[in-house]
Amino acid sequence: MITGIQHISYTVSNIDEARRFFTETLGLQATPVRELSGERVETMFGLPKLSIRISNIVLPDNGNIELAEYLSPRGREIDLATCNAGLAHLAFTVNDLQRDYEDLCEKGVHFVHAPLWAKDGALKGWGICRCYGPDGITIELMEAPRGVGLDPATGFPLEV
Repeated sequence: MITGIQHISYTVSNIDEARRFFTETLGLQATPVRELSGERVETMFGLPKLSIRISNIVLPDNGNIELAEYLSPRGREIDLATCNAGLAHLAFTVNDLQRDYEDLCEKGVHFVHAPLWAKDGALKGWGICRCYGPDGITIELMEAPRGVGLDPATGFPLEV
């Protein structure tokens, strides 16, 4: 039976640049880069002659994001439009969306839009803005409404 998420992984074209974005730009911690190859790894991934570099981004809630750079075989660029099946995005909660938006803009992060605040619907009161990380990974920054009971799994307001 599933008990939780151990990690979420993103393939990146340059692990050093991706780590810099998550550590220097977003202020998160990263594990050292480790290189994996050999029969066991080839079997796990189903890729012959696999050579891969991996680092984990450690999140404040003890979750982690695995960054993986495939040295062999090399991947190819794909269309990262969020409407394409199989694509994912990251959504981080923040305490001060407007401040974080402004700080990241000063650091050169490209945003899809400035902070928006939901006036109704399932996420009423939430603030949200989207930006792009390394290799076009879509990242949402979300600020929860204050003083509202929220479902811990979905973030939807709890019915009173």
